[in-house]
Amino acid sequence: MLGVNANTVLKALRVLRDEGLLEFQRGRGVRVSGTPQDGAVIARVRELLAFARKQGYQPDEVIRIIEGLR
Repeated sequence: MLGVNANTVLKALRVLRDEGLLEFQRGRGVRVSGTPQDGAVIARVRELLAFARKQGYQPDEVIRIIEGLR
């Protein structure tokens, strides 16, 4: 109807889901589940985890470090 390839739309929806903005519910569709701020924080957390992995840390170790900063 809009002349957009279905694969392009699905890819965009997956990106939004990965950013924490959408939630896919089997049999119920897709709903908005976050804010742009949530998406920004999730992106930064992913960057932190990728950096930590390169330094030899596991996610649970990163969580312990973060909890120690409170």
